[in-house]
Amino acid sequence: DKHRCYSYRKLEPALHRLQSLASRADSVKAEKRNLVEKELLRTFANVVTYLNLTRTLQYARPSAVLAVAVPETRKILGLPADGKEPTTFWQLMESAPVLARVLEDVGKRSEAARSATENEVIRLSRSMYLQSQMGQPSAFSVLPDPNKPDAWLSPSEVIADPARLQTLHGEVGFLAALSDAYRRGDAAGFAREADYFRAAIEKRAGARLEKTRFPLEILYDRADPLFLAVTAYWIALFLCFTFFLTRRRGWYSIAGLFALAAWIIHVGGIVARILIMRRPPVTSLYETFPFVAAVSIAAALFLERRTRQGMALLAAALLGVILLSIAGRYAADGDTLQMLVAVLNSNFWLSTHVVCITTGYAACVLSGVIGHIYLVRAAFNAPSSALKEIDRMVFGTLCFGLLFSFIGTVLGGIWADQSWGRFWGWDPKENGALLIVLWCAILLHARMFGKIRDLGMAAGAVLGAVIVSLAWLGVNLLNVGLHSYGFTSGAAFKLFGYIGGEILFLLIIGVTIALRRRKFTTATT
Repeated sequence: DKHRCYSYRKLEPALHRLQSLASRADSVKAEKRNLVEKELLRTFANVVTYLNLTRTLQYARPSAVLAVAVPETRKILGLPADGKEPTTFWQLMESAPVLARVLEDVGKRSEAARSATENEVIRLSRSMYLQSQMGQPSAFSVLPDPNKPDAWLSPSEVIADPARLQTLHGEVGFLAALSDAYRRGDAAGFAREADYFRAAIEKRAGARLEKTRFPLEILYDRADPLFLAVTAYWIALFLCFTFFLTRRRGWYSIAGLFALAAWIIHVGGIVARILIMRRPPVTSLYETFPFVAAVSIAAALFLERRTRQGMALLAAALLGVILLSIAGRYAADGDTLQMLVAVLNSNFWLSTHVVCITTGYAACVLSGVIGHIYLVRAAFNAPSSALKEIDRMVFGTLCFGLLFSFIGTVLGGIWADQSWGRFWGWDPKENGALLIVLWCAILLHARMFGKIRDLGMAAGAVLGAVIVSLAWLGVNLLNVGLHSYGFTSGAAFKLFGYIGGEILFLLIIGVTIALRRRKFTTATT
């Protein structure tokens, strides 16, 4: 499949083969597994999770194993006399006192003296016991554990424990009725049972429920603010190009309004994520893209407010389109509102180190985009006054990037010392952060001492964006170190394609500017 997405039905014929291969991959040490072995284990784990989810309400579904064939048994248990539909585990659980009385009487007689009803009750009891023990914990954990204040249970976990079931009997019953209404196509009954279940959970769970976040998360999913933002950035980009072609200030004003509106929606989406997850959204590879985009675009809009030439506005629109489009590619891989792993669940880590580092990324990326604009305009013989204005932007954003990259790197070392017992371990991500700091420092010092000028500064900023991409994304390709979050081979191809494209861009621009200057020198001579 070109999208690499497969349904369970497509995988079902190969499940035995998948299980065998996953078992073989599991026997390999984690650090020695290749990409195929990791994908086998991940896919098999997803299949297991899916199957457990599909069986979550199995106790409420009719089961042939629990069929009651003897009319007298059906009468004793209070079941319909026709017996057209097999009974459910939950129906028999509701008749547990009757089953217990029959079993108590059976124990007083020999096996030969038992009636057909008594033999059927024995069979049903054994089947029910086996089914209750076979239930696997499910990701559908919606029942509050009466013994642990912060734990939630799936229905199968409750049913397997008589004490828990006695406490949560009503809630499990509402889920069973909800499942039955769904199976019968009774929409009104489904909604009614869902309301009953919700009210019961709210009453029992109390403060455990974070109800205020649920409507916000639903609104976030439905509105998809980051998609709306990237659409508005595309419009702003188109309007910017229209302005540069026509030089009419009306197009410039409209482009600015669209870019500002896009940024407001963009930041609104990030704020919503913060409120939903109650943490800064910069703890996964996906989350860094919207955050870096928001910071860099804010800086670009600030620069545009001061210069009003359209260059920084163009950079803002370009950054919005590129970074949010990349974020959308990672969002397609699954849920982006996930719980943190334990090592990242630290306020210090979230609020200082990662925020500072990603802010440094944003500044360096913005500097690289502005550097591109400078080089393109220089190649097309732009006025020196316009180039000087762009050069000042490159210089300022590089200073900004150096400051936050340095602070973030130092704070990361302090956090690493507290969490892992060492300030610096030459981890690839640490090396990448150090490389960004050194590169920015080299460029700024070279400019201060006259070793490079505006053209060299712009080219260095472009290469700085390449270094950021390696520190930000490239270290994940190595699959080593404490900061390796995982990557795909397709991403490696795209990353190296980007680096090759940047090198080619610099070569073409360099040759173009050199030829133009040579032509100018020849003409003046």
